Amino acid sequence: MLLGIYWMIDGIIVLASLYSDRGDQRWKVLVGVLGIISGILVLAYPLYSAILLPTFLAIIVGVIGLIMGAVHLVRGFSGAGFGAGIFGIVSIIFGLILIANPFIAALAVVAIIAIIAIIGGILIIVLELRRAR
Repeated sequence: MLLGIYWMIDGIIVLASLYSDRGDQRWKVLVGVLGIISGILVLAYPLYSAILLPTFLAIIVGVIGLIMGAVHLVRGFSGAGFGAGIFGIVSIIFGLILIANPFIAALAVVAIIAIIAIIGGILIIVLELRRAR
């Protein structure tokens, strides 16, 4: 819901900036109109947005993983070392998994963040109890 409001406000601000700066006028109009439309859609269909936005984000992260993996793989073959090549292969596999199963990946990201938050909270409590002694 907040994302929809943010996109609408951003779209309005981008369109309003046309009065002071006419540079890149077409891009500003495109970004402003898309921001307002996407904000309205997110507010009108919150259930679809809760499912589609994380899935779309998982696809974007998967594509970025593929690109990074390819770059690191090329670096590994061009002399950057064995580690860069391994990192490239792992990134490519990670990117392919995200692209092949974006919905499951989006759900897994939430679970991973929750696990990291729980472990981080436990570690902070333990460290503070140690420091209190």
